[in-house]
Amino acid sequence: MRTPRDFLRLSAALVSLSACASSKEGPPLPAVGDVVVQAANPKARSGEIHGADVWTDGTVLTSAVTIAKDGVVTIEPGAKISCAEGVTLYVQGALRAKAKDNHAKISSARWAGVVVSAGGVAELEGLDLENGAVGIATALGALESTYAYGSLLNTLKPFVVSKDSKLTLANVMATTPAKVTTGAASQAEVEGTVVASRLDYDAQASEGIRIGKGGTIDLQDSTIHGKGGADLLSAYEAKKVKVSYTTFTGSHCGIHIQPSESFEFDHVTSESTYGITIYGSGKGPNTVTDSNLKGAAAWLDFQGENGAITFDRVFTTGSELLLGGPVPPTVTKVAAAIPDAKPR
Repeated sequence: MRTPRDFLRLSAALVSLSACASSKEGPPLPAVGDVVVQAANPKARSGEIHGADVWTDGTVLTSAVTIAKDGVVTIEPGAKISCAEGVTLYVQGALRAKAKDNHAKISSARWAGVVVSAGGVAELEGLDLENGAVGIATALGALESTYAYGSLLNTLKPFVVSKDSKLTLANVMATTPAKVTTGAASQAEVEGTVVASRLDYDAQASEGIRIGKGGTIDLQDSTIHGKGGADLLSAYEAKKVKVSYTTFTGSHCGIHIQPSESFEFDHVTSESTYGITIYGSGKGPNTVTDSNLKGAAAWLDFQGENGAITFDRVFTTGSELLLGGPVPPTVTKVAAAIPDAKPR
C-alpha cells in the first residue's frame, strides 16, 4: 500500500494561484461594455470579465479568463465553448449554467480547467467539461458550489476540493485518461467537503477519490470503478468518510483507510483484490453495515492503530488479515450477499 503523498503540483498551483489570480496579459484589449473581447471576434474572451456576460454557442477562450468579483457569466443551453490549449477559467465572481435538457460544453485539446477562487461561486447544471487537467476545483475560501447533470470527460483530476470549501455533485459522470504520463497522478482530491450522489466515476488504471487531511465526503447512490488500478476510495488523515448505497469494483483496494477519524459504510459493495484495507482509524464511530466485501486476496486487511470498528451484517468472500490493534474489529457475517448494497 502506498504512503501519503502531496497533491500533484499542477493542481496545487492552480488552486493557490486562483485566490489572487488576474488573467490580464499583454496590452489592454478592446472592450464591449464591461466585457473584454477580441476586436476581430466578438465571441472571443480573454482577460478579466466585469459585470454580466452571456456565453453563447461559438464562444472562444483565447487565453486565461478571470470572472472578476463583480462579474457574472451565464452559459446558455447548448453552447459549445472552445478554448486555447492550457487556458484556465478562474471564477472570482459567479459562473452559472442551467442546461440540463440541452447540455453546454467547454472543451480543448488540453486545458487547465475551472478554478473557483476565494469568494467565487459556480452553480453549474448540464455543463460538460472535457480534456481538463482539472475538471472543477474549489480554492480555499470559495463559496459553496454545485455541479449537477454534467460530465467531466477525460480529466486528469475530475474535482479538487480545498480546505474550507465545499462542492456538491449530483448526477455526474467522471472519466479519467486511459493512459497517464510518467510522473503524473490521476485522482480526485478532497481536503474540504464533498457531498455527492449518483456519481459514476471511471478511474481507469489510476486511483479514484482521495480524501486528504481534514477532508470529509458523503457519497451516496454511486458507482466507482476501475481497470486494475489503485485504490478507488482512499482516506489519508480524513475527518469523516460516509458512504451508502455505492459500489466499488475493479481495483487493488475498493476502500482504503489510513486513517480516518470516523468512517461509516452502509449498503456498500466493494469487490477488488482487497475489499477493504484499514491501516489506522480514529475513535469513530467506525462502522460497516449491510454490505458486501469481496477480495481476491482478502476481504479485510487490518493493520496499524485503530479505534473500535464494527462490521454488522456483512457478506464476505476471501480471507481476512488481522494484524492491527489494539483489539480486532467486531464482525457479524451473513450467509448470502446483501442484494440492495448498490445504488437505489
